[in-house]
Amino acid sequence: MISIFLVAFLVSLIFPILYLYSLYYLLVTEIVPVDQKYIPKPKVGDKISVYGVWVQDNELKFLVGDGWNEIHPVRYAEINGVKYGSINHNGSLFDGLKYPDRFAPLYKKNPYRIANGTVMDVFTNPEDGDYHVHILVDKQYRHLIKFKFIVFPYAKLLRIMSVILPVLIAISYVIVSIVKPRYTIVGRYISRLKRKRLSK
Repeated sequence: MISIFLVAFLVSLIFPILYLYSLYYLLVTEIVPVDQKYIPKPKVGDKISVYGVWVQDNELKFLVGDGWNEIHPVRYAEINGVKYGSINHNGSLFDGLKYPDRFAPLYKKNPYRIANGTVMDVFTNPEDGDYHVHILVDKQYRHLIKFKFIVFPYAKLLRIMSVILPVLIAISYVIVSIVKPRYTIVGRYISRLKRKRLSK
């Protein structure tokens, strides 16, 4: 019984690791502060279409090898059918980016791309103020993603499992330790403490 819980818990830790790996199977998009005047911060679950510069982010290249793919900066977005910003951008590719040297256009002749999908993560980066919007892209836009591996169609389920499964296993372990203490290390330890107290 001990080994079952241990194995189950270790297996469940795969899901949080895959969650962290989401930079490679979700499309990272970033709305820089200069464009936040026109494009509001989306919410998780929103249907979204973004248009901007398709780049490779090399910020952590020294740790992970080739970086992940992004649309950064986003110049135009359609959120739940409402249009924001402008497709007609006349400035340089990286206007408004704090660290433009981190990014390499993936196709220099035509660097702009559009992508549709569902918002999975949204947060503001405290370092540069960018809105990070991570998108589970629709099937026809998967070529924009770094890796199209097998869990891609199940990204929503993966997100749920990454949080719920380890917690459920931990709760189950506590319950079994209380109800059937002889089956777990913690349960047997608590039982010994109780016997010692009773014997005094």
